[in-house]
Amino acid sequence: MTTANPPQVPSSPTALPTRLALRLRPLAIVRGSSVAPASRWGLFVVIVLVVLGCGGRLAAWSRERSLWIDEAMLALNLIERSPPELLQPLDYNQGAPPGFLVAVKVAMGLGGSAEWALRLVPMVASLVGLVGFAVLAWRLLPAPAAQIAVALGAGAPHLISYAGECKQYAGDATVTIGLFLAAMGVLQGRGGWRWALLAFGGAIAVWCSHPAVFILGGIGTALGLQAVQTRHRSRRRAVLVTISTWLVSFTLCYFLCLKELSQNHDLTRYWTDHFWPLPPQSLGDLTWLVEHALQFFTQPGGFGGTLVPLGGLAAVLALIGWREWLREHWVMGLAAVGPIAWLLVASGLQKYPVGGRLMLFWVPVALLLVARGAWSVINILDATHPWAARLLLGVLVLAPWAEAVVELRRPARCEELAPVLQRLRGEWQPGEQVYVYYGAIPAFRYYTRNEPWPAAVVYGGEHRGRPAGYRDELAGLRGPVWLIVSHRHGDEEAVIRTWLACRGVCEREIHAPGAAAYRYRLPD
Repeated sequence: MTTANPPQVPSSPTALPTRLALRLRPLAIVRGSSVAPASRWGLFVVIVLVVLGCGGRLAAWSRERSLWIDEAMLALNLIERSPPELLQPLDYNQGAPPGFLVAVKVAMGLGGSAEWALRLVPMVASLVGLVGFAVLAWRLLPAPAAQIAVALGAGAPHLISYAGECKQYAGDATVTIGLFLAAMGVLQGRGGWRWALLAFGGAIAVWCSHPAVFILGGIGTALGLQAVQTRHRSRRRAVLVTISTWLVSFTLCYFLCLKELSQNHDLTRYWTDHFWPLPPQSLGDLTWLVEHALQFFTQPGGFGGTLVPLGGLAAVLALIGWREWLREHWVMGLAAVGPIAWLLVASGLQKYPVGGRLMLFWVPVALLLVARGAWSVINILDATHPWAARLLLGVLVLAPWAEAVVELRRPARCEELAPVLQRLRGEWQPGEQVYVYYGAIPAFRYYTRNEPWPAAVVYGGEHRGRPAGYRDELAGLRGPVWLIVSHRHGDEEAVIRTWLACRGVCEREIHAPGAAAYRYRLPD
């Protein structure tokens, strides 16, 4: 008889199965015979969770939302460039790994430049990632903790939302899962063909995901220390060859695709608050770490919660889970957290910001740690306060799912410019001018690329902190004018509309979530 999980070494008497553990006991897969009833039930729970998670990702992809500004800017690059040209610096201050760009370009051969085709690769990557995450959790964690991890991963709100966007972040998370699956056997002391798989997989990963280099850095560090500890020459040689393969591939990718992106000063200024001061020179520089750790578990970790904020609790549980991993298998614990150390170095050098969607790649690892820590706490609570154990489990799992439902119903990044333009075309009259607010320009160009607007279009400039700039642009407009707005910043829309109202009258308004059009009659 074999079990679906590798044998777990209890870290303490409290890690032994309790009453709650009996209800979530490991799934026993019996070779050559049928699965036991308890195992069939547990397997059914995992399958249901994966199916529900896949359903959420398909729902995010199938909503046919308009492209929001970041998607539109990347889509214009994909539409206007050939595959070789995608290796060059992208327009609109965009950056994406070449493997992802080429994959989306291939998907566009199926559906052209339609929204669903542009978003197909992230959706498929997210589905594959969820299945891989379930396998990874089951092989790394005790079965009850694995079930908690799958529940968290299936309902992670930001993993779901980015599965339906033409951006690379869902793929980043999948690449992380794939690298840990490829490295798991080697990290557990096995070798052979697994070394070739890890070397080849890592060499490909750096072309498909920018933060893959941090995951490889953590895995490589753990393998190197393991090789030093074991004193096996053959293992040391294997580690050296594997890491050298990664470095050669990354060096080539850096000089071909990443060098100029890393020197983009506009992106550096945009993310300036998310670069760690290195070396830290004050207490504030150290509290920066705590602040950004809590922000990570809130978003994109998925524990922000519109109903029950759990970011701080999730961070504590992750620390407990990491402690358990270090006690059970220190190499895996180091590989899991090692990427953060490399990330902080890159952040200190202002090469990679620590914030928001750019951290989605580490969410799968964080969820594994949270689940392991939660199971340790639940084990302890269940012995004396079973109601508290059930409450912790319920709140921890249900809060992210509730957040995911809210996100699917009212996406945070929703800029429905397409229906606004469709209605505007039906009402537009010859002689009317169009002024496009700068935040709406990428989406406007995307949705008018095949059917140009039948009149001169004035594209507004970005005048953040200088409202008079909008006044100067609007001063030259005469007669009936349509103002098109999406991706609003601050009170700029109010400023522009105030200037227009001072000169004329608003006669018509067209509204959609995150976008609008206003018709003003100005003096000739």
